[in-house]
Amino acid sequence: MLGSFFRTIPFLLATYLVSAQIPTTRTQFAQLAASAPNGIIKLNNQLFDAITSAERDWSVSVTLTAMAPNFKCKPCHEFAPSFDAVARSWKKVSKKNRDYHFFAVLDFADGQEVFRRMGLNTAPFSFFYPAKQGPLLETHPKTDTWSFDFNTRQFDPASFSKELSPHTPVPIPYSPPPPYELYFTMAVVAVTTFICYQFFWNQIMSVFGSRWTWGMMSLALIVTMISGHMFTKIRASPYAQMGRGNVVHYIAPGYQNQYGAETQIVGGLYTVLALSQIALTLFVPRLPSASRQRAAVYIWVLVSCMIYSVLLAVFKLKNGGYPFRLFI
Repeated sequence: MLGSFFRTIPFLLATYLVSAQIPTTRTQFAQLAASAPNGIIKLNNQLFDAITSAERDWSVSVTLTAMAPNFKCKPCHEFAPSFDAVARSWKKVSKKNRDYHFFAVLDFADGQEVFRRMGLNTAPFSFFYPAKQGPLLETHPKTDTWSFDFNTRQFDPASFSKELSPHTPVPIPYSPPPPYELYFTMAVVAVTTFICYQFFWNQIMSVFGSRWTWGMMSLALIVTMISGHMFTKIRASPYAQMGRGNVVHYIAPGYQNQYGAETQIVGGLYTVLALSQIALTLFVPRLPSASRQRAAVYIWVLVSCMIYSVLLAVFKLKNGGYPFRLFI
């Protein structure tokens, strides 16, 4: 029996040493946060229990995530930069207030027990644990844990910071980084405009002063609108739909449905039909001989009839009860 007691001493000593390494005070957690480049404390099962203990006089934002490649958690990777940016912004706060709120992250690989205990089988989740005691209760008396709703909120740092700031000791001083890409684009546009004005102004005016340019632009706009482009954009319609037998459908049935491919098909048909009418009106009369004009009229009328026949066939696909057709 004495031998058994002595054999348990190393185990008890190891348990004591491990527990002694786990921070339990606000000062210790503040040191951990200060030592992290982004101010985020990396947790495991024991640290999670310690930082969310019922005796805490601090608040903490904890993100539960799964960053390992085998989990293929795209939302986790999308939210991670936002959480990092907000945590870095919190480091700008004075130490007096900064040390009363912490940012921490628990990866599934390091905290499976916590995930299992909380009944979580997806990620990410971002929880806010308010202080349970201490001076923070004077300004933030609510002690209920709440989570950031990823279903109704965006993943960007501005939304996360705005949602979190009313609950932290002081508002989070987050400001978005300067839009360097926009500045670069504006500079390129300005330089390009200056170069075009200096060296190609006459050529540009000859193009944009031509009625043909404006005619083609107007025609393109009209075809784009009547093809249903805005309808599919507003409704975020799919490009195509997989049907029975893995057959891809490019034409949606019914008047209230339209696929992206259908927009392109209808737009292409109307473009050819419009060009055939332009050819009959403007180009055919300028041909030098009557025989050529006659042949061109036959060709373009045939093209118009065939395209119109295809349009009727497409309309019949959308409405199976439509009784009319032309050639097909």
